[in-house]
Amino acid sequence: MARTAFESMDEIVWQKTSLGAQEPSHELTATAPNGIDVGRIYRIDGGPLKGRWRWIFLLGHSQFRQGIMSGDQASKQRAADQVRKTYESYLETPGSDGGGQSRIPLKRYSTQNPAV
Repeated sequence: MARTAFESMDEIVWQKTSLGAQEPSHELTATAPNGIDVGRIYRIDGGPLKGRWRWIFLLGHSQFRQGIMSGDQASKQRAADQVRKTYESYLETPGSDGGGQSRIPLKRYSTQNPAV
């Protein structure tokens, strides 16, 4: 099954968040190739921002977290783009400054059979 551009932009995979019996879900979680959740977006369903999309970036610490880590956008795609841009910035920021450069482990696949 082919993924849409929205589901796999720049190696981030988007999946709907399960909220139990509440349907339909207007919340999605962004997962990096290594399996770590990096952000989420959801539609705001009430108040003065009703219909806008909230985005939240989940990683980083110290100096990196002093930047903009969340906000709202007019569309789902724009909110997802903000998570992606923040993730890219996180990967480019040294770990000593709270970023993910040389901090995020890559998934490694062994070509050897495990010992029995």
